[in-house]
Amino acid sequence: MKIKEEIQKAITEMGFVDLTDIQKQTIPLLLQGKDVIGNSHTGTGKTAAFGIPILEMIDFDNPVIQALIITPTRELAVQIKRELSSIAKYVENCKIVDVYGGEIITRQISALKRKPQIIVGTPGRIIDHINRKTIKLDHLKYFVLDEADEMLKMGFVEDIETIFNTTPKEKQTLMFSATMPKPIVHLAKKYMDSPEVITSVGDDLTNKDILQYYYKVKRENKTEAIYRILNIYRPNLALIFCNTKAKVDQLTQELIDRKINCDKIHGDLPQTTRLDVLNKFHNGIVDVLVATDVAARGLDIKNVEAVFNYDTPEKADYYIHRIGRTGRIGNLGYSFTLVSRGEMRRIDDIERLTKSKIKKRNVPTYDRVMDIRAEKFVEQIKVINEAGCLEKEYVTLNNLIQAKIPEDEIIVSLLKMLNSESDSSVTKADINETFTGNDRGSRNSRSSDDSETARFHLNIGKTAGLTVSDMLDFINSNVNIKRNEIKDIAILTEFSFFTVPKSYSSKILTYCKNKKLKGKRVSVQVSRKRR
Repeated sequence: MKIKEEIQKAITEMGFVDLTDIQKQTIPLLLQGKDVIGNSHTGTGKTAAFGIPILEMIDFDNPVIQALIITPTRELAVQIKRELSSIAKYVENCKIVDVYGGEIITRQISALKRKPQIIVGTPGRIIDHINRKTIKLDHLKYFVLDEADEMLKMGFVEDIETIFNTTPKEKQTLMFSATMPKPIVHLAKKYMDSPEVITSVGDDLTNKDILQYYYKVKRENKTEAIYRILNIYRPNLALIFCNTKAKVDQLTQELIDRKINCDKIHGDLPQTTRLDVLNKFHNGIVDVLVATDVAARGLDIKNVEAVFNYDTPEKADYYIHRIGRTGRIGNLGYSFTLVSRGEMRRIDDIERLTKSKIKKRNVPTYDRVMDIRAEKFVEQIKVINEAGCLEKEYVTLNNLIQAKIPEDEIIVSLLKMLNSESDSSVTKADINETFTGNDRGSRNSRSSDDSETARFHLNIGKTAGLTVSDMLDFINSNVNIKRNEIKDIAILTEFSFFTVPKSYSSKILTYCKNKKLKGKRVSVQVSRKRR
């Protein structure tokens, strides 16, 4: 397979050594002009699989749109554009534009006026531009649907058909999909010309390069469990998935309180914020990213060493997409799933779907974590000492010695101070649970959990600008309660809910009553149980 020197130079700089399975199968077929259906999971190198041949075949002296790539999410559109731009780094006159909702359309119109040959975008915004005649597909040669099954789930089938009907009949079409449901097969039959079907999913739905573990812990101890596992494994980059936006907000703040370098991403954040956070994580500025499943599909964030399921996924296929963020293209990855009472049935569902076993492990003890932290501290001291430039620190040390404090006592006191900072919100007890695998979350077990907690209604919500951090600060400032004991926060339009251990009920009702929050007088009431 021969490709342009400019493209070869760029992919060599990007670290390409050997082609992945999907790339080996796809690239030759596309170069031969065939339509292709790729049945492949995220993380197998799909962007390069279609990007290399498309960049090889496009006429960059012709200023018309020749390739259209449709994705289900804005983040994936931005990512594909970034990777294609890297592959086309040395290709003259190559112009690529991404279009998606949530961004001012005038910027995109301005970019489209520069006559790009490749468009990457989401269905709704592409249709918007077609209707405005700012995107014209009369000369389209290459049509790519990425994450087709995800677009199906998101209800984009009609939009995709609308776009198909604006394109020339004679074109080359490529469709990638991790699964092949009937509507995807129908689309293929209707719009593709005798497509070649290639598969690189194998018999195992999960990557063999991912070590998968689960831990039995109470819901209120999940943050502590993540904190301990992070300290033991110390991944360079870690993704933590929660099932709700409110839990993402709460967990992020709890980890920040524990001095974890983390940030968050979910659908309620502005688009510019989401892209900024992803860039920081992609570049290693942020070590830990807390997310909802919006980040589980399609995002090619390289070098993620560990994925945490704070909440056990509600659907088994979500688990596959989540952990697919690690163990990419031959690299070893870790998957850690925290299972509370009533969630074991989900582990059983996942194991049945993936035809693999997830190993049970115990959360490390507090003492083990402190031993690892001490080892890490010694390593850091060695690095700092070798780097030098410690003049200011020697001044402080001399001041301590002049105060007649022995040097060994200075060192031990500093170590104690360091440990006390990290101990401010941790639990030192053994947090492993012993409920049986047969506990399927029956009504009895749920009511038992409910009997230990109390849920409250707050008369303030999103319209007042209330955030999870605001609520945590408000409760924490009025009641002597740890932030990680405030659970299941839900902020709705006009009101909100939160849950605390039942022992705090009277204090919540007494000390939060008639206080002001976001400039409004607070009314706190015990929430009525849902029927």
